[in-house]
Amino acid sequence: MRGKGLLFGLAGLLLGGGLLTVPAHADTLPSQYQGTWYGYISSEKIHHVRHYYFSKITIKPARIAFDYQTTTNGHFKNLKWTWGASSLATYKAKKDKKSRQIYKIYLPVEEDDAVAKIRLGTVTGTGSSKQVLILNEGYENLYLFRQPLRSHPWGIGYEDSLELYD
Repeated sequence: MRGKGLLFGLAGLLLGGGLLTVPAHADTLPSQYQGTWYGYISSEKIHHVRHYYFSKITIKPARIAFDYQTTTNGHFKNLKWTWGASSLATYKAKKDKKSRQIYKIYLPVEEDDAVAKIRLGTVTGTGSSKQVLILNEGYENLYLFRQPLRSHPWGIGYEDSLELYD
């Protein structure tokens, strides 16, 4: 339940508005972090039809957006937008204990505390080695891919897990 609010929070920030306060030292987010990333949430069968649920996160230099999408297509084509939101964001670079580059995400409503951390990594559980964006909001790593893949599921409790507001 720890990560449940981060994605849902983005919608609230959009609805509630807010002013962006830049942390004392904001860093430029490298281009390999930017763009569209997909996280596989889960799937379920409803009346003999399999439904797939995905998170689509779009990262830009000064903005982050979240979209919750669904499809019944087994090749993950025709993703249908269900809900989403976006917010201004700033990023701060840091090295973790293993000397890996991470970026903390700061939003206007949480100007003193990072709402999440992101870093690049690779996974091999997809049949081949793929680059992933690892989103960490606290205790769990959530894996995002450049295209929708049925790999590294977040679980049904994470359909609203990126809390970008209070």
